[in-house]
Amino acid sequence: MRDFNYPFRNLNRLKNSVLLFFTIIFTYKFFQSTPFHELFFQMQAGFLGLVLLFLLTYIVTVILNGKLVNRVVAYYLVLIMIIPLYGAINALISFGQPFIFGILSGRGWLLLGVGIWFYYILVTGKMNFTTIEATFIFMAWSSLIFFSFILLTVDASQFIDPESSSKFVLISDTRGLRFNFQTYFISFGTIYYFVKYIITKNHANLLYFLVFIGYILFVVQGRTYIITLASTFLLYFLFNYSFNKVVLLILKLVLFLSMMLLLIQVAIPDYLERMSDLFIQMFTVFTGKESEDSSANARIFETLIVWNYFTEHPFSILFGTGSISHQWNDGYESIFGYFYPWDIGILGGLFMYGIVGFFFLFLIPIAISVKTIKKVVDKKNIFIITMKYLLLLAIISAVHDSFYFEPIKYVIPLFILLAYLKVEEKNKAG
Repeated sequence: MRDFNYPFRNLNRLKNSVLLFFTIIFTYKFFQSTPFHELFFQMQAGFLGLVLLFLLTYIVTVILNGKLVNRVVAYYLVLIMIIPLYGAINALISFGQPFIFGILSGRGWLLLGVGIWFYYILVTGKMNFTTIEATFIFMAWSSLIFFSFILLTVDASQFIDPESSSKFVLISDTRGLRFNFQTYFISFGTIYYFVKYIITKNHANLLYFLVFIGYILFVVQGRTYIITLASTFLLYFLFNYSFNKVVLLILKLVLFLSMMLLLIQVAIPDYLERMSDLFIQMFTVFTGKESEDSSANARIFETLIVWNYFTEHPFSILFGTGSISHQWNDGYESIFGYFYPWDIGILGGLFMYGIVGFFFLFLIPIAISVKTIKKVVDKKNIFIITMKYLLLLAIISAVHDSFYFEPIKYVIPLFILLAYLKVEEKNKAG
């Protein structure tokens, strides 16, 4: 019998995919630090307004229906309401920044509401996991293809503008000029095809994995990024295989990497030398010494700024100094010179939100994330497994990237996993 609803189901799936696409674009700030950042900034304000509208509607609906809110959802709703106020008050006390600028500086916390939106649409059945999976895969390949096209066809030097606040192009003595592209869905694609190859043993998935990992190694060239991603893969093996199996896999991996390094040395003779030098400079900075890498040295100076400020204002260690807006007196530059708290990860978060913030914005979210990862035991659903390890990647990189400055990196995988657990619970009960 012919299914007359089939075209409408396809239309509904397309509508959901388009909605997801635009939600992702604004949530992950794809056009920030690009030549379109001013236009994006204006449109982002409208998007944040929509997120606020959803949250208000969600809260009112839950209250009117007398439903109990998931405890994790309730926790993040409280954070969304409290943190901008907390940051604004502390910045007013510490630096005299007008309250309204502090609120505007903390508006990014509204993006946590997108995680709650994902939870809502999945638990209520307004969207399914398959649609979200397909959209994430589309974003991964779109990012890879579009960014690669720009790299091959556009001269990065034309975007260098010392007077612009855009960081579309990064300059390094070792790595030269590099475009500052979004890497979140590159990470997703890398983990997704890694997991898919391990489960299916399909060599096409191995090829896709190598394409994504090649982009990370040869284009992104991020030191901590490579280390955290490698750590995530290692933990996958440790969590899913016996010790003897892991040792055997590591031996095979070492052999494979040795062959790849030989090929790289032949094809790109200076690549290994450049990358090894980058890691040496990074470890030099870890010892507290200056390196030849200006970006790494900048983190030493920023760390000293925080240390000196805490020494002079010890009470600020407890509550932090708040959130400073770039729209107010050029932000931190007018106070400290070159200083960006997000450059120094967890220490920068401690500077802004203190020990109180460290507990509520760092420790508790990590505890929630770890507990959720442990609860999800599915070994066949590739998308859900990918979400587990994407969340684990965020936890591993928390010291560097921190949960303070880019919480959306962990919030969306977290709420997708929470929704999956809730749907599974409903299916078992009904």
